[in-house]
Amino acid sequence: MFRMTGARSAVVRLHEGPLETLYLPDLDIWLAAHALANRYRNAFGPGDPVGRRNLWPSIQLNLALAPGSARPHARFLRDARERIWIAHTGTLGGRQPGISRAGFLDLLGGGRPVTIDGATEQLVVLGTLAEPFGLLAQIARVTHAASHFRSALAAGLSTGASG
Repeated sequence: MFRMTGARSAVVRLHEGPLETLYLPDLDIWLAAHALANRYRNAFGPGDPVGRRNLWPSIQLNLALAPGSARPHARFLRDARERIWIAHTGTLGGRQPGISRAGFLDLLGGGRPVTIDGATEQLVVLGTLAEPFGLLAQIARVTHAASHFRSALAAGLSTGASG
């Protein structure tokens, strides 16, 4: 989707080393997609990544490489019409103390109950692959929101709910 919407490609340095990133100027987000030992990582961040130091993603939509290899926070869903949807748990991992799933979900306006294999969980439904522009816009919204949430935590500001 990034490539078909005109993303610019550049190799930049993330903490794991130099990686190709794709940057969408219209949405002001970048993507670094690559395999790690236990998952296929889709890391997203705001802004143009070229020339920036200490580049870290604000959110990730990861896939397990094999059953049981990782517990990613992304969910790939199929509806009754066979469309693939992408959702996120609202959990932000990473290097920063004080990150609260409840606080981030509050910032986003809450999650939506989704039942997968008989279990219901609250998810941020981003969109369907059948509507790539809408999906990318929602990924950009959540990417920027996660960046603001992390910045507020780093500045010592309250981020709402705890837990």
